[in-house]
Amino acid sequence: MPAPRTPRRWPYSAKKPLARARVIKKGEPARGVTRAVQRQRFAVTRTQARLVFVAAVAFTLVSAAWYAYRSPWLTVSEIEVRGTAQVPVEQVLDAAALEGDSIFRLDLAAAQERVAALPKVSDATVEKSGVNDVRIIIQERTAWGSWQIDGVNVPIDDEGYVLDAVDAAPDGAPVIVEVEPQGVVNPGERVDPGAVELAVRLVEEADTSFGREVVALLYRQNSGLTAVLSGADIDDRPVWVTFGDSRDYDYKIATLYGLFERAKEERLALNAVDLRFGDRVSFN
Repeated sequence: MPAPRTPRRWPYSAKKPLARARVIKKGEPARGVTRAVQRQRFAVTRTQARLVFVAAVAFTLVSAAWYAYRSPWLTVSEIEVRGTAQVPVEQVLDAAALEGDSIFRLDLAAAQERVAALPKVSDATVEKSGVNDVRIIIQERTAWGSWQIDGVNVPIDDEGYVLDAVDAAPDGAPVIVEVEPQGVVNPGERVDPGAVELAVRLVEEADTSFGREVVALLYRQNSGLTAVLSGADIDDRPVWVTFGDSRDYDYKIATLYGLFERAKEERLALNAVDLRFGDRVSFN
């Protein structure tokens, strides 16, 4: 009789049963034979895995860049405004339109143009201050003199911009009298800039150029600016000189100086001079 054997673990394991599916011919009743069908498993290729990885990295980078772009640490957080005495700070900030903008797309030049275009601003500088701060420095318009219409003096700056009545020109400031005015002027508008530029230079340079002072300034729509210059001596009578505008200023000054010298040598009495037409100078 054979000796009993010690039970041992079976060295093989059974495979998981295959899924079975019933195979039925089309049009036949639901019965028939069955056959083993291997289950389909989803497989990812290396190329697909690489594409998914690249897409994930790209999405992460784009998200991080967008967050950084809109992050409060990389947007304009503070705007400092300097030089304001009459112009409201809020008006400057509204014109600059930089609050909350990303530092990566700041258009400082455009903001500077908008601020400089404000009626009471003659010049502006917009610059970065630190990482996400901006500094705006403005120069306000101040009254140089007055533009007189029908006996009413309206303050203007040295570029011809009309200012508010509260910005009245100081006592003794130049006055340009418009003869036969065509209408009124309002704050923010601009009178003839060429005539005003000419008047500014004449007031500053007449004494040095001719030894004469500007006694009066008159403006006509059809002839421009006429300056009344004092006589060279106490007994000399004033001379009315029609310049027109500031074009060819240096030539006109040199021509007038030569005419004064000629009149002195020939003992001519000058009453009026017209310098508007280049070398065709008329005088009497």
